[in-house]
Amino acid sequence: MKSPDKINELRSILKQELGGNLARITLLSFLISSILKVRSVNFKRLATGYHNGAKLSSKLRRIQRFFHQFEFSGSAYCRLLTKMLPVKERYQLSLDRTIWKLGTLNINLLFLSVIYKGVAVPIFWCVLGDKRGNSSQSERIDLLDRFIKYFGRDKIDCLTADREFVGNDWLSFLSLNQIRFYIRVRKNMHFKFSDGKKVKAYWPLLSQPLNQVYFHPKIVYLQDTLVYFSGMKYIGKGGKIEYLIVVAFNQEHLSMEVYKKRWQIEMMFKAFKSSGFNLECTHINDYRRLDRLIKVLAISFIWAYNVGIYLHEQIKEIPLKKHGRRAQSFFSYGLDYLSQALINKLDKVIRKAITLFLSCT
Repeated sequence: MKSPDKINELRSILKQELGGNLARITLLSFLISSILKVRSVNFKRLATGYHNGAKLSSKLRRIQRFFHQFEFSGSAYCRLLTKMLPVKERYQLSLDRTIWKLGTLNINLLFLSVIYKGVAVPIFWCVLGDKRGNSSQSERIDLLDRFIKYFGRDKIDCLTADREFVGNDWLSFLSLNQIRFYIRVRKNMHFKFSDGKKVKAYWPLLSQPLNQVYFHPKIVYLQDTLVYFSGMKYIGKGGKIEYLIVVAFNQEHLSMEVYKKRWQIEMMFKAFKSSGFNLECTHINDYRRLDRLIKVLAISFIWAYNVGIYLHEQIKEIPLKKHGRRAQSFFSYGLDYLSQALINKLDKVIRKAITLFLSCT
C-alpha cells in the first residue's frame, strides 16, 4: 500500500468531523501519523516521517504553513474529542498546568482534562503567556465555562485540583454552579467555624495520629465559600510533618480518594513530554500556533490511548510489576503499537487501529 493510501480512512474521518479544506485535512492526517512514528513535535523530524515523495524542504514548509494558517472549528473539534474519548459516563475533571522554558520565553499552559483509567485526557487548555506563575481565577473560570458551553454542566461528575487553584471568586463559581470539587488547600489558609472562630487549616489535624484521615463533621467557611474539609498529616521529605488538606463541595468520606486521582494529569504531561511526544522540543513561540500544535497532539494522544486500552482488554494484558502497577501505561502501549505499524507498513494493523480512532461511537 502506498504511503498516502494508508491515511485515506483517517482523512475521511477527520474530514467528516472537522470539515474544511481537503488539502489541509490531508496534511493533518499525515502530521498525526508522523507524530506517532517519530515521537517528536520538532518540525524537521516530523517532515522526515511525512512520506509523500516531496523534498524535505518542501515538506517542512508545508508543515510550517499548516501551523501558521490552519484554524480548527471549536465546536467541530469538541465533537471530535467527544467521539474519541473512551469515557461513556459523566466526566471526572482535573485542572493543572505545566511550564517549560523556550530560550528566555516561559511556555505556561493550563489544562482541563478528563480523568480515566490512570491518565488524564486533555479537553480544553489555555496558554497563560510568558509568565512563570499560576493562572488567574478568571482564566480558570473561562476554561470551565468553555467546557460547560460545549458539554453541559450535567456532564461534570466532579473536579480535582491542587493547592495553587484556590481563590474566593473561583470557589464561589464552582459552588454556585453546584460543581462537586475536591481541591487541596495550603496549610496556612484559614477556616471559619459557625461560632465565628478562625483557625489555620492545619490546626484541627494537630492532635490527629499520623497517616489517619480526619473528616470534619460540619461545614465551614473558606473565605466566602462554604466547604467541607478533610485531611491528614504525614511525614514528608526530610522527616518533616506535612499536611494534606482537601476542601469539598459536599460532605464526602471518599473525598481524599477522589482527590488522589488528580495525579493522573501528571501522567498526561509526562506523555506529552519526555515519555511520548517531546513537546519541549518545539521551537514554536507563537501562542496561536502552539494552541494548534496541542490540538494535533491531543488527537494523537487519545488515539494511542484508545488503541492501548483495546490491546490490554482484547489482545494481551499489560503485565503488573511487583508493586502492583502496570509495566506501562495504556498510552505508551498504544503508541508502541501504532508507531511500529506505521514505520513497518503493517497495513492490516493500521486499518484495525483506524477503526479504534472513534472508540466511543
